[in-house]
Amino acid sequence: MTNGYLMKNCLIMGFGRSGTSLMGGILHQAGYYMGDNLYPPRDSNPKGFFECGFINGINEKILQPYDFYLQDKSFPDLGKPHSPYCPGKGHRWLSYISKEAHVTSNDESVSQDIKKAINVQNFAYKDPRFNYTLDAWLPYLKKDIVFICMFRDTADTIESIILESARAKYLANFAINYQIAEQLWINSYNHLFRKLNQGEYGRNFFFIHYNQLLSGSVIGSLSNKLEINIDDSFVDPSLNRTRSNYKTSINAQSVFKTLCKLADYNPGDF
Repeated sequence: MTNGYLMKNCLIMGFGRSGTSLMGGILHQAGYYMGDNLYPPRDSNPKGFFECGFINGINEKILQPYDFYLQDKSFPDLGKPHSPYCPGKGHRWLSYISKEAHVTSNDESVSQDIKKAINVQNFAYKDPRFNYTLDAWLPYLKKDIVFICMFRDTADTIESIILESARAKYLANFAINYQIAEQLWINSYNHLFRKLNQGEYGRNFFFIHYNQLLSGSVIGSLSNKLEINIDDSFVDPSLNRTRSNYKTSINAQSVFKTLCKLADYNPGDF
């Protein structure tokens, strides 16, 4: 159901465990196409992930040549076969990719898959990997596409990453710790900032803090941005469960401050 007219297509991005699934659920309920065979819910996301293997697979293929171990064999031994420095299949939303890396793709199969993905109406594809792979998608996207960039309090995001890594079966052989997760978070958003500062698509970015979705305060402006009437009936505040006492670095605090400014979010108001 599309409310009788075309909505603006969008990509949902932001570091994993930052509210991207909540945003996905809201837009899925509003009638957006998010791909076929969406991943089923599990304990960490009881209402669903709103991601599909086809989109994730495109981004995994884009990122694979940038795996750290292919660039530099020396990386810390964290005691498991895989880590952000040596990711396996499905792990690359947690890849270590430096903020200086410029991720592109010359793979013809990637080009064909992207063209196939966007050859539908009213799509809202969600993947944390978009923070890194956006440059590979941009040549194929129309100029009015909206980039919805989710974020959450840094320490809570990192805590949620650690919990997810401990309980998700596909991450059983993946090693990560708080300090590395924080660096991944910093690198990921710095990639978005670089795209924002390049100017061409800057006006298309819409930054949202998780709490702004939980409170419903951003629903009106989100509706205006996407040119569709949406509501917050999908939101369940009781699912905001993760709390952390982890003390973030000055660098992470600076990134978070920039995100808050872009989202017009004042933590003291929530």
